[in-house]
Amino acid sequence: MNDAMRPQNVPPTPPTRPIPTGGPARSPRKRSLGLTIAVSSLVVILVLLISGVGSELYLRSAARDCVQKTFTQITGSPTTASLSKKPILLQYFSKEIPYVQIDTTGDTASSIELHGRAEQIKTQSKSSTVGTLDASGKVSFARIVELSKQGAQDAAAQQQQNPTQNNGLGGLFGGFTLNQVTGDQTAKTIKVDATVTVAIFPVPVSVELKPVLTAGKISFQAVKASALVFGVPTDFAQTLVDGVSKSLFPPLFDQLTFTTFDVTSAGIDFAVNGRDVTLDEQSMNSTEQSTQSNSTCTIL
Repeated sequence: MNDAMRPQNVPPTPPTRPIPTGGPARSPRKRSLGLTIAVSSLVVILVLLISGVGSELYLRSAARDCVQKTFTQITGSPTTASLSKKPILLQYFSKEIPYVQIDTTGDTASSIELHGRAEQIKTQSKSSTVGTLDASGKVSFARIVELSKQGAQDAAAQQQQNPTQNNGLGGLFGGFTLNQVTGDQTAKTIKVDATVTVAIFPVPVSVELKPVLTAGKISFQAVKASALVFGVPTDFAQTLVDGVSKSLFPPLFDQLTFTTFDVTSAGIDFAVNGRDVTLDEQSMNSTEQSTQSNSTCTIL
């Protein structure tokens, strides 16, 4: 239809515009909301990661410091503890510890040098089981005397709390305290000077004992023993030797195999290993009272 034939007062038809193919446009408000959610989620994830790493670092540091402090108190020597890289919380919930490595310097005459590694540790409420245990070191006689005196003080305190409890050697004595321990490197014997309480009277005792290594197990034989200036019967001397040997090596060592045992003038050089070793109050030669009075810790 040309313009001459178009009715009057009717506007011309506007040209048709192509429809955009990109879809409806997003509003600025929706784009801003999506960006806010993404940033918030990222912040939450970062906070969780940082707090998790922080907790792991804190727990690992606390566990390592606790173990180092405990072994430093025992050995009298600076201690370095190495723990498995397995997360501490995972070790706690699984009750399984891959390994713990302990190393002390033994840099003084009255300290103990110790290098030990325990693997495949499974913990329970009152005991733990070590899959493999290997240790070596040097036990200072001076440190043994110090620990014995500390033990005597603890025993005296327990005796006051429970007067009916027997804290002696086989019930024959009220207790004993090591005064001096020396070694004869040539004869491979150990001389022990101690004070034994018989009834309520302290009696000086001197015992010479000889360690015997048989099939990886250590036993101690009485070579000579005297109380005051008098000799004592062999059975009596052996009772003293048994008591002294428990001070040198707690019952834990009954589960271990000695591969090295050498007496020197200052102490004992040793190496041991064991499999499926049980750690509890009895094997560590501790009691409920001493456990409560002395702060101990584990990596869990």
